[in-house]
Amino acid sequence: MTEPSEQQDEIDEQAARWLAKLGGGPLAPVEHRALERWLAENPRHSIAFREAREAWGLMGEVAKTPGALLHDVQVAGLSPPRRAVGRWRTVAALAASLMVLVAGAILWTGDPMVLVAADHRTAPGERRTVHLSDGSTVELGPASAIALHFDAVERRVELLSGLAYFTAAPRAGEERRPFVVQAAAGSAQALGTQFSVNRLPDSVEVVVVEHEVAVSVANAGGRPAEIVLSPGQSVRYAEAGLGPLRPVDVEQALAWRRDRLVFDRVTLGHVVTELNRYRRGRIVIGNASLANRRVSGVFDPAEPDTVLATIARELGVRTASAPLVTVLY
Repeated sequence: MTEPSEQQDEIDEQAARWLAKLGGGPLAPVEHRALERWLAENPRHSIAFREAREAWGLMGEVAKTPGALLHDVQVAGLSPPRRAVGRWRTVAALAASLMVLVAGAILWTGDPMVLVAADHRTAPGERRTVHLSDGSTVELGPASAIALHFDAVERRVELLSGLAYFTAAPRAGEERRPFVVQAAAGSAQALGTQFSVNRLPDSVEVVVVEHEVAVSVANAGGRPAEIVLSPGQSVRYAEAGLGPLRPVDVEQALAWRRDRLVFDRVTLGHVVTELNRYRRGRIVIGNASLANRRVSGVFDPAEPDTVLATIARELGVRTASAPLVTVLY
């Protein structure tokens, strides 16, 4: 008879293998269904998978702590974090080595649960157009993912990560359902056709190209707030609520659709966020003052490392690299 601890070790190993599969690229439909079945088979499976995510997330903190990471890169390369979640110290070793897991965490292009939930997604540097059943189209930006929730009441698309450009089929004829894009704490309902939604590290930005879009978010007090955007306008929102309505240069905001990165006195932190969508590995910034330096220019994202080298040279910034990570300091 298999001992409970041995059973748990086997479940933990399976969870680690599923995470490794998710980190390697999109699952095939048959694999996606197999993962969903495995998670539903036993509550211990979903618990193990969640704990694996937490352990992986702790390793990912290396990339979010530039000071410590910079020290590691300069002195001894990447070192695995000492912390782990419960029994996952053993599983981390089982997964071939902590270095492999740290590499996977830094390469990670999103939350593992995003990869499970996504109906469509793109890899870093990839763009793809998705044709929906109602005639709408979604142009996914690099390192982006969406989930579809169409029913008899509404056509809801959830932007799980990244950015996307939406061309909503109008409510006409037999199609009476509203077209809604949900992202983080808010949503954007199409009152016309064309608009973009961009999930940034601390907010979501909506840019309207054609007709109007109603953007709504529940503020900290639970009271919904709404604003209607016209073409050439944008708004950002977060859990704290809606930001101010702003005019926007649509060509510049949507330059990614033409395979261009256009920066007009934006922060280096913003630039790094964009570049991380186009390359494997992770760029991190060594200190907050450096993150606030301003950058302007037009760049080709097909060569993100060249873009990074050019910007670093212009700003007089030094770089330190190790496998899968580059630090600006």
